[in-house]
Amino acid sequence: MSDEIFSNETDYDYDTDTTTCTSISTEITFYIFLLLEIPSVLCSLILFYYFIRLREYLFRDHSNTTIIYQLLGTFLVTSIDMPIIIIHLQNCYYIESMKDPSAFCTFWILCDYTFYSLNLWLMAFACFERYLSIFFKQFIMRNRKRRFLLYYALVIFITLFPVLWYIYLILIYPCAQTDFDYTQITCDGSCYQAVDDPVTQNTDWFLADLLPTFLVIFFILILILHVLYQRHKISRHSTQRNIWKRTRKMFLQLVPIAFIFLAFNMPLIMVGMLSITDPWYDTTPYYYANSFSYLLPLLMPFAVLSKQKEILKRLRILFKLRGANRIATLDGTV
Repeated sequence: MSDEIFSNETDYDYDTDTTTCTSISTEITFYIFLLLEIPSVLCSLILFYYFIRLREYLFRDHSNTTIIYQLLGTFLVTSIDMPIIIIHLQNCYYIESMKDPSAFCTFWILCDYTFYSLNLWLMAFACFERYLSIFFKQFIMRNRKRRFLLYYALVIFITLFPVLWYIYLILIYPCAQTDFDYTQITCDGSCYQAVDDPVTQNTDWFLADLLPTFLVIFFILILILHVLYQRHKISRHSTQRNIWKRTRKMFLQLVPIAFIFLAFNMPLIMVGMLSITDPWYDTTPYYYANSFSYLLPLLMPFAVLSKQKEILKRLRILFKLRGANRIATLDGTV
């Protein structure tokens, strides 16, 4: 994730407790990530399995495809980026022993920055799509071109933007990557963050991090206000209760996802904004806020699963059957 925020100043010291490979904070972060990584990946795989198996459930509502996009974005982090981070937290010197550590660092930076920005934009899309699906469903669904533009063309653009943007900044941008700090997460970032080019650095932070985050907040606020207005309006018309039930269901599906997004991403954004006036915030506070933000993709699959009633129902039946079979087996051996 981006290290430089509205500044190319990098001459202030970091707290050694947060950067030393053997520090207590690094060890704690390692165990937290490790304990969450395996269940998170398993949860994602379970969701993918049931979404594929229950195709009629998946395509019954186009809004479910939005959940799939969000899940795919977080899965890229937990399956590619997070394992590298966990290994690095355990032994931050292993990169130096590689045949081509610079190439590996470049790959890691590209994946980390791209996946982070992609997930922010997918979350912004999810909030925007959910608002349209709740209050303008007929306008979207009655027209095939509108459905294609919303669920496919816009998603393709959202996906290509961070990919192409960071390919340019990390692989094409005219700066010399002379050195990497192999003891830091993402090898302490790409060279475009260290050159005297605040316009590029500020544009990067605004487009890749700040803008999608504030779009999420904007769409959530608009959605909440519209839901409350509809609730007040429908309360006076008992014949429209079914509309309210559908609205409530679709809104509540977004609540745990939006809550996790804001809870684990906003500290990093706030630290970035504070560092504009005080570079100290770009040191120790940034380290903790950045580490905290990685909990977002680790916890996202559980937030998605919590609102998938059909999948939860099948999982409960599966666990009950296994429990019953285990009891029957034990009874048979007595």
